[in-house]
Amino acid sequence: MWSIHPEQVRPLLAAFAPHSDDLATASALLPAAQAAHWAPISHHGVLHDRASYRYYWQVLQTANATGAVLPAAVAHYFSQAGA
Repeated sequence: MWSIHPEQVRPLLAAFAPHSDDLATASALLPAAQAAHWAPISHHGVLHDRASYRYYWQVLQTANATGAVLPAAVAHYFSQAGA
C-alpha cells in the first residue's frame, strides 16, 4: 500500500499544475473560440481549431483540479453556480 505524507501534497499539486504560459493561452484562447462558435481562429498568428481547444480545455481542467487561481475570463466554466 502506498501513502502520501500531508507535507507532500502541495509539492505534488505544483508538479502537476500546468505551466503559467499554457494557462494564460488557454484563458485567452477559449473565450475567443467560444465567441467564434468554436470555428477555427487565429490567435497570436497561430491557427487553432477544435483539437487545440480540447488541449487547452484540459489545461484549464488540470489547473482547476490542482488549485490554480483561474482568470475571471474562464473561472465561470468551473463555478458551481452554473452547474
